[in-house]
Amino acid sequence: MNKTRREIECIARLQQLGGSCDDILEFLIGENLVLKEEARVLRLNPEVAKAMQLMLSNLQRSGKLQLLEYEWTILPVERIKIHIITDRANREFVFNF
Repeated sequence: MNKTRREIECIARLQQLGGSCDDILEFLIGENLVLKEEARVLRLNPEVAKAMQLMLSNLQRSGKLQLLEYEWTILPVERIKIHIITDRANREFVFNF
């Protein structure tokens, strides 16, 4: 549970700093892993970070993502990176790297 909470906090902080949740959703739509309707529903969710983490972990469990990696360091400088690898593409969503 602690790992899940940390992942949710990482997504929430990335969203606060750069709004990358929309970028992640657009990437997943482009990879045909998420439907546009699913993305619209997720954007309207009051707990976007929690819903995003759940969606990403479900995609990973189902084998649609080859790699899903979260990296969040606070000191000495706050840096956030979410690395997603699919069968066709590789993408990093970052802040301050």
